[in-house]
Amino acid sequence: MASQANARTSSRISLSASTLRLYRECPRCFWRHLNQGVERPRGPFPSLPSGMDAVLKRYFDTYRKQGTLPPLIDGKLRGTLMSGLLNLEFVDPDGEARLFGKLDDCLVLPDGRHAPLDHKTRASAPEGVAYTEKYYQLQMDVYSLLLQRNGYPISRTAVVVYYYPQPGALHEGFPFGVAIHEVATDPDSASRIFEAARALLGGPMPNAGRECEYCQWLTACQTRPHAD
Repeated sequence: MASQANARTSSRISLSASTLRLYRECPRCFWRHLNQGVERPRGPFPSLPSGMDAVLKRYFDTYRKQGTLPPLIDGKLRGTLMSGLLNLEFVDPDGEARLFGKLDDCLVLPDGRHAPLDHKTRASAPEGVAYTEKYYQLQMDVYSLLLQRNGYPISRTAVVVYYYPQPGALHEGFPFGVAIHEVATDPDSASRIFEAARALLGGPMPNAGRECEYCQWLTACQTRPHAD
């Protein structure tokens, strides 16, 4: 799952799926985040998803070494788990910007093509593939682009695996359901967004996103009369 990692390596701009998502949500918040180091306020980060990620990584690593898919997804997907590095990056031709990301996992299909595989923890089952396309399309496009730029043949698809609690006897374990969504990816779209975001950073501070609640709150605070 992508983190809100950002900043510059020396004079080089470093972007990720999460910062590109911020660019799409609000150009002004993105510009201030990268150029001024001003981040949106955030509440405490829940520790349960991080704990689940660690458990899933150990579980998947066990079957990665065996060259098989874990029983959770075996029979529902074809292929094996990638054994190479999951930390990927590339630098644009002029050397001014870098795109990076860490894949949760990657599926190697029988024909040798690669498809990003991402884990998501939810309170309930997702509402169809449209849910994944709405909230995670950009992330999956970026992961496909990273694989492609690092020389891996890609399938132009991605797999998102959801884990959610189900009714059951807790004393017999904590029952979880599993839902698998396969979505088409467009690395070319991710590349265009990367280039547009990079270009934006070199210009003046842009307008806020029309639905950016943080910018609306900040504007209200700045225009509100101060009490003496």
